[in-house]
Amino acid sequence: MFKNLIQKVFDFFISGTNRSVIAICFLMSLLFWFLIKFSKEYSYYVDYPIELINQPIDKYLKDEPLTNLKVKVNGYGFNFLKETFSNRLLKVDVSKLQHTNSNTYFWLSQSEKSNISIELNGFSILDIDPDTLFLNYSKKSKKSVQVKVPLNLNFRENYEQYGSFKISPNTIDVYGPSHILDTLSFVYTNILNQHDIFQDINTTLKIQLPNKDLSINYSDVNFIQEVARFTQISRLIPINLKNVPKGKELRIKPSEVELSYWVAMQDVDKINSSDFVIYCDYNEVDMTENAILNVFIDESKTPSIVQKVKYHPSNIEFIKLN
Repeated sequence: MFKNLIQKVFDFFISGTNRSVIAICFLMSLLFWFLIKFSKEYSYYVDYPIELINQPIDKYLKDEPLTNLKVKVNGYGFNFLKETFSNRLLKVDVSKLQHTNSNTYFWLSQSEKSNISIELNGFSILDIDPDTLFLNYSKKSKKSVQVKVPLNLNFRENYEQYGSFKISPNTIDVYGPSHILDTLSFVYTNILNQHDIFQDINTTLKIQLPNKDLSINYSDVNFIQEVARFTQISRLIPINLKNVPKGKELRIKPSEVELSYWVAMQDVDKINSSDFVIYCDYNEVDMTENAILNVFIDESKTPSIVQKVKYHPSNIEFIKLN
């Protein structure tokens, strides 16, 4: 299709018709006008982007930082046309700047004139505005806050996280204006997205600061999560009776529950039936009209290395013997 279009345009210009002659004359005029205009010299300002680097971590700028120098140059129009496609950046190292006091730094743009001249090849530099850049800082406050990691983890079948994850460091010092730090209780890292997990996770995550006036000594934390293959175990666990008054006796049916749980393969032999306490509370006897008691599990005694603990039934029948 594109080749057909080119062919049609070419055929139009060589056709010799009045319209084709007028079009050729117009294009020739436009070309000569372009060459004449862009062959002349002009004096004009061009923007020269700058970026402040290595700023003091315990201070923040009172005012919005300057992002562009105004450089007045003299040059041919073709150089100005080329300049519109440039992608340059001047980095100003604040840690190397002179300062009038501990909070005010200054930078002389003339000190970079030779470097700017090299970058603006083809131009004569007439002036740089501003000639002096002043940076006025205020002292930041400091606050230690917790680091949190947003997780989006999907494990392979029968694999689960083994124990709690570890973040190093789990708290960091954040510097910033006191009115911002007062509202800050923790900071987040970027989201950890992983799928089909079957091996231990050991990765570095970047801290995301919620405000540009906040700063930290380092921007990364280490995240570690052990992963293990799990298996499901089922056991019959006897039901205990609690708070039975002296001289009272109950017969319960059934007298045990079927309990299931998930445990890492390497921990299977560490778990015994006696590690689980299943019970009914005699105090419910006088509160039920159907001779049914609820079955509970003592979670405080359940081993921390097991997961997804379930048991059945969740209630039982009873008969008062005396």
